[in-house]
Amino acid sequence: MPAVTKVLIVGGGIAGMTLAIGLKRAGIHAEIIEINPQWSVLGVGISLQAPALRAFKMIDLLDQCMEIGFGYSQFSSCDAEGNVTATVQMPRLNGPDYPSAMGVMRQALHLLLKQVVADAKVPVRLGVTATSFDQDNNGVDVEFNDGIRGRYDLIVGTDGANSKIRDILFGTECRPNYTGQAVWRATVNRPSEVQGRCSYFGPRNKAGFNPVSQKQMYIYLVQNLPQFVRIADSRLPEVMREQLADFGGVIACVRDTITDPNEIVYRPVVSNLLSAPWYRGRAIVIGDAAHTATPHMAAGAGLAIEDSIVLAELLQSAPSVAQALESFMKRRFERCRLVVENSLMLGEWEKVPNLPGADPAGVLDRSLKALAQPF
Repeated sequence: MPAVTKVLIVGGGIAGMTLAIGLKRAGIHAEIIEINPQWSVLGVGISLQAPALRAFKMIDLLDQCMEIGFGYSQFSSCDAEGNVTATVQMPRLNGPDYPSAMGVMRQALHLLLKQVVADAKVPVRLGVTATSFDQDNNGVDVEFNDGIRGRYDLIVGTDGANSKIRDILFGTECRPNYTGQAVWRATVNRPSEVQGRCSYFGPRNKAGFNPVSQKQMYIYLVQNLPQFVRIADSRLPEVMREQLADFGGVIACVRDTITDPNEIVYRPVVSNLLSAPWYRGRAIVIGDAAHTATPHMAAGAGLAIEDSIVLAELLQSAPSVAQALESFMKRRFERCRLVVENSLMLGEWEKVPNLPGADPAGVLDRSLKALAQPF
């Protein structure tokens, strides 16, 4: 019999929905609450590397993901003018019939997971969050912002980098820190020659692109910015085009098509690794709420998916909640620490080019090999 029978999931993003799907398949009742009444996501793409695809395959979602995204197995590095300086054939962790990685629009992935959650008949309450909870040895009493109360065997915070559940459990001093970089992403039409992910290294910043469908890709820019500067939405296209003026190649060809503020997301790059354990009693945070990685390894979403699958598995098999959570930390902490710390290091080296001892290619290669190992 599972260690729990009723789980509250706070946050309806990738981690929360994946956990709900995993719990449902393990025979455990799960409920999702999501503070956003529209249950929507930002309109840009996301990169899912080989470990993330492997995780989706474990819950029988890989084929459906492949139908809505763009798969590839090659990553290229270029100079500022778009001349290729290195090409890497990425490992295929799911066999020869699947690509190594894929890009997908966040909305498309969100809609897919929402449909699977609906098919599984997982209850979802929108515009709702937990305002407080009280624990005893047998469960958690939760009070919601709509005045309703409920009792659960476990509460899981999957509410992202700005997690309110983390604040309640560990205090606001555990929030992510700004790293001195900002990231821009803009959705544009995909030229036919773009068949994989590519990074350009320019005199000021790094940029690149990632295909997300047969028609679209997103351009990204990682901007070195000691203090994050807020920019009016109407000015986002103009400022992003100026920041991309250093680059040639494909980026130069599509740069002037960046005109719609609604197709751009501009955010500070933050980082955080919550000290172990990520739980207190019968309440735990996972995904970005526990380990917020910078985008330099494109591994954050994959870690969140893995967290959810491992937690569902352990809650089904462990004899108690305490043993399930302890085992979860043993399996997850070092893997997530590696990604958070190495991603942060890669960003630091981008801010200070030619820093003695910097080895971004080596760190990335070793990290990807580590992530290729079973989780």
